[in-house]
Amino acid sequence: YKVSKQADAVMLFFLFDFNELQPLFARLGYDVDRALAVRTVEYYDQRTSHGSTLSFLTYAGVLAAFDPESSWERFMVALESDVSDLQGGTTKEGIHMGVMAGTLDLVQRYYVGARIYGGALMFRPRLMDRLDGVSFSMRYRGTPLRVRIVGDKLTVLAEVEGFRVPVRVGVADNIVELGAGASHVFHIPPVPAAPDRHELPA
Repeated sequence: YKVSKQADAVMLFFLFDFNELQPLFARLGYDVDRALAVRTVEYYDQRTSHGSTLSFLTYAGVLAAFDPESSWERFMVALESDVSDLQGGTTKEGIHMGVMAGTLDLVQRYYVGARIYGGALMFRPRLMDRLDGVSFSMRYRGTPLRVRIVGDKLTVLAEVEGFRVPVRVGVADNIVELGAGASHVFHIPPVPAAPDRHELPA
């Protein structure tokens, strides 16, 4: 049978962005492009039984770039996993802490798009119609930050309490340095209505 209990091979595309994976595969002698990555995800998606709550998180993350609706559906399943006891009796034995933490990570890294590139914390929000009003705290280089999305604006505030070092943050080509108590409002560029299915998180 061609069946996988959970997102195993697809986990590669969740843990590493494509720009990290491509040179790793090249060193091993494999030529991997984005189209092959998308085909790989789609192949396993048809054959995964999701026998683990973490499986829905993994697929939600990798699908965010090229199938946002499906990504959001998996995210909602992950959110409901303990509340609705989706695995049929496991919740009474204890909550699934991994999936709970994973849903927060998914919002930060895949929907708000927080990633480190070239010494700066960059944001590339997706699913903007679902993110309006999202607000969370995070640390970058030890400095506490407050991130908030309202409409098509993303605001980053470097908290005074606990401040360690100035940090560089950005959206698209707009990168600024924030000192203690400083904030910046970024305009979020529009996301194409029909994302290219050959794009994976970069």
